[in-house]
Amino acid sequence: MPKLVKFWQRSQLTHKPKKFDPSLEISPSSWSFLCWFGSKYKHAADVIYACEKAVALVPNDGEILDSRGIARALTGNTKGAIEDFQAFIAWTSNPKDKSKRQHWVNTLRTGRNPFTDKEIQSL
Repeated sequence: MPKLVKFWQRSQLTHKPKKFDPSLEISPSSWSFLCWFGSKYKHAADVIYACEKAVALVPNDGEILDSRGIARALTGNTKGAIEDFQAFIAWTSNPKDKSKRQHWVNTLRTGRNPFTDKEIQSL
């Protein structure tokens, strides 16, 4: 994954897509993919902009908010992470996913980060 993040950074495709093709649009799912995997592989600070772009394009998509929540938690934005996880909890109908995100919210509220290496590997 780090190679993918570096490729995206070096390619400038994420920063100047119109330079290469004026009609080029990067999909919300592509931004979210970069956000999720960049965060999972300890590059949350490098990909937080991708998370923001994905949310800007599809602000009510729970999966995208969930990805940004992880990146926010890993970059110290506890309040923002809690907001994203609460939105995901309201959005999903999966009880297991709701429970896991609620655990993350509860842990963040105590001032701790739930994203240990073990937790990140389980994602």
